[in-house]
Amino acid sequence: MACKLIGLSFKNSPEDMELYEWIIKHSGISAFIKDTLRATKENEISKNKNKEIETKKTELVDLDF
Repeated sequence: MACKLIGLSFKNSPEDMELYEWIIKHSGISAFIKDTLRATKENEISKNKNKEIETKKTELVDLDF
């Protein structure tokens, strides 16, 4: 399966220009962006798992007999 190229453009706003400057400071720009996206994905997955665990909790008191 071939991977497709994803284009990323920045507007001429102070926020976008600041972000662009921060990204290009890294030597492996593509690897840096992928690492950042992976970390964000893992954080999102962890949050979803925590929500699933919390919803499985009951209001009952465990007396631990």
